[in-house]
Amino acid sequence: MDAQQEFDRRLSRVRQSMRDKGLQTLLVYEGGRHNFLRMNYVAYLTDFISVGPETMLVVPLEDAPVLYLSPLWDIPRAQEESFVREVRPFKEFWSRLPGVSGNVGLIGREAMSVGLHEQITKTLGRTAVNAKDIIENMAGSKTSLELERLRRAAEIADAGVKALHDDARPGLKEYELAAIGEYRMRSLGAEDNFGMVVANHHNQALHPPTDRVTQKGDIIIGEITPCIGGLFVQICRTMVLGEPAPVVREKYAILKKAMGLGMEAATTGAPASAVAAAINDTFIEYGYEQYCRPPFMRVRGHGLGCGSFAPGSLDDANQTSLEEGMTYIIHPNQYLPETGYLTLGDTVVMTKTKAESLMKSSWELFIKE
Repeated sequence: MDAQQEFDRRLSRVRQSMRDKGLQTLLVYEGGRHNFLRMNYVAYLTDFISVGPETMLVVPLEDAPVLYLSPLWDIPRAQEESFVREVRPFKEFWSRLPGVSGNVGLIGREAMSVGLHEQITKTLGRTAVNAKDIIENMAGSKTSLELERLRRAAEIADAGVKALHDDARPGLKEYELAAIGEYRMRSLGAEDNFGMVVANHHNQALHPPTDRVTQKGDIIIGEITPCIGGLFVQICRTMVLGEPAPVVREKYAILKKAMGLGMEAATTGAPASAVAAAINDTFIEYGYEQYCRPPFMRVRGHGLGCGSFAPGSLDDANQTSLEEGMTYIIHPNQYLPETGYLTLGDTVVMTKTKAESLMKSSWELFIKE
């Protein structure tokens, strides 16, 4: 399946869902640029990654979809890259809206300001129904083309980790560490990257890199999240500058054990909560039950749909069945009082029987002498 066929498939499935819901028109909104931390609905349906503040895709049940966006100077790029042939300035969306008839669905309400939503409702003359489940249900399970893109992104993530391992040394600032992996991944074709790389003797949590200068004995933790074809993967690893203290080796071994048991629990047909339970039970076994809850820990991973959530988080409450084609990041990342925050995680795809890691990087604690 090529990219055009993939787009046609998505559009066809969206329209079937519209028929099932009795919708004549679907409005799909994105505010701001493509981002790992939210659902990227418009990018998923157009293959176009917007850089502007407002983007709206209008999908009629029968006629061709139209993409409205700002700024104006980004329209030529959208016309070249998007699978939607008709691209117009966002301001023209307002003249289109009064003529929309029948039931209207809306995807992306959570990305809208209150004022924008009220203006749409007023101009439309009625409230559009929330229809975000149309895309979220589709995006949770990956097609062969999507898996091809994810596997390429995973190769790039592995390369980013290797570059960090190769070039990290005392004296570099945290943001210089982050730049090592970022440069390598961008040079291999990553369209984007959500990265957090931090270093300290006792890390309290993951956060954006700072100008702190690394020292011998620092524990470097990180989440590296490159994107290919609008789809993100994530890898989490831990390394130490110099010989780690025995307690670091001891506690990281718990993390590695939790990762292995989480992978074993990720069998096709099992609930997502089973993965979280396997990881939490490991830490509870070693006396860390209180650290398996906020503020120390919230989830043990999450879905990778067209962002970082569909089809849901790996937590105790999520009973979503793990089905073939779904992709997740499994990460038993954990704050422990003796060592601070430690990280380990892989993006996985559910096969006919179990989770398969897309990463090749070792789970071992990496030691940079």
